[in-house]
Amino acid sequence: GVRLASVREGLRPRRRAARLWWLASTLLLLALTAQVAYHYRGEVAVLLPEAKLLVQRICEELGCDVPLPRRVDLLGIESSDLQADLAHPTVMVLTATLRNRASYVQAFPALELTLTNIQNQTVARRVLTPADYAPPDTQPESGFAAGGEIQIRVYIEAAALTPTGYRLYLFHL
Repeated sequence: GVRLASVREGLRPRRRAARLWWLASTLLLLALTAQVAYHYRGEVAVLLPEAKLLVQRICEELGCDVPLPRRVDLLGIESSDLQADLAHPTVMVLTATLRNRASYVQAFPALELTLTNIQNQTVARRVLTPADYAPPDTQPESGFAAGGEIQIRVYIEAAALTPTGYRLYLFHL
């Protein structure tokens, strides 16, 4: 009988440690799930419309907002051109067509315009926010429509630089 009692007493601390381990693991998994849900709250609100009100209510309580998704890989520059403005010799005009290939509304991207010289070296670089390039009838905060396309026209004072080329790049701030 003495030997059996000592084995049972030795198992109790192990069971307690196993229970604590499972409890801690479960709490950490819940914390990780909460962090992922917080990070992707905009995508959750768009992709699961039935959860949108819940996400908005939780964010209201936490003091956060529900941003639009930002999948730059689903945005594209369909065409672009940079030309001198014939009416104003010191001004260049950037025109481009942007497309949202996603099946949901997204945040408008920022555009990085890089002007280059004949050796393809950077002469100037400018980041254009949606406020800089969105057409007047567009409200950038409402998002880039699913499957939508917009035409942009931006006037740039760049005569002193005499660029010979350019690069246009989409990204999210």
